[in-house]
Amino acid sequence: MNHKLLLDINGWAGHNHVLDKIMIFCASYLIYLVFVVVVGCMVYLASKRQWQEVAYFVATLVVSFIILQIAAHVYVDHRPFVDFHLTQLIAHASGQSFPSDHTTATTAIAVGLLLFTRFKKFGVAIFLAALLIGFARVFVGVHYPIDIAGGIITGVVGGSLVYFAKIAIQNHHDATIV
Repeated sequence: MNHKLLLDINGWAGHNHVLDKIMIFCASYLIYLVFVVVVGCMVYLASKRQWQEVAYFVATLVVSFIILQIAAHVYVDHRPFVDFHLTQLIAHASGQSFPSDHTTATTAIAVGLLLFTRFKKFGVAIFLAALLIGFARVFVGVHYPIDIAGGIITGVVGGSLVYFAKIAIQNHHDATIV
């Protein structure tokens, strides 16, 4: 299924110049727009001295990155263009493929915004951007669909672990006050 989906999605590449350019932008550059948005959100929170929101958001990124590193060592897979003749629209090193760094980072940012900040609408928009980035990275031939699913799961699990830690900390704090 993973290989078939890869070949189906990448099969669209190289047939429409405009679509190719859009997918190249999404696969390579959309993440920078996400970074600009999240830096703006964090600067705003810092200016309002909302340090707890910033700390939990950053913790989500750190935990997701740690999970990404573990997953990359547990499930070692190379890029799909190593195994298949694909229409590769962007150059990429042939190293580790699973999970997608771009999708993990963007999903972790979205989950962090959704769970720990007032920027819920940005969180939803960035989660949609994560899906688009992931799809585009399969389209351009540098990731398998399973890499994208792994990146989404990694970001969601990272945020969820931080969320449950936050609840445990709050429950412990509430219990010591009583």
